[in-house]
Amino acid sequence: MKEKGQYLKGLIGEKKAEKLLKREGYRVLARRFRAAGGEIDLICRDGDVIVFVEVKYRPDGQRGDGIMAVTPDKIRRVTGAGQVYLMRYPNAPARIDLVEITRDGADHIRNIY
Repeated sequence: MKEKGQYLKGLIGEKKAEKLLKREGYRVLARRFRAAGGEIDLICRDGDVIVFVEVKYRPDGQRGDGIMAVTPDKIRRVTGAGQVYLMRYPNAPARIDLVEITRDGADHIRNIY
């Protein structure tokens, strides 16, 4: 289990990511969606596409630190939880995005997998 400081840091990052995505026209469908073996930070809709968003908040880091933290195991867990979520929308196209927030700013990287 994450310690309280990490949990709160994660919430801050997710709120910042949510604001960014809303400015880009995304609609947030779910936050911190959990399914067996995985969690998705944010689930959004971008037009007809369901977007599973991994948020990496590294306020002391530099651009690129967040993407380096997205491991194959993390992708597997997001994909597994995403498959559960997509049972609600069986024919919807889907993708995985990353929002990385560092001291250099916020970057939204589409379709990381």
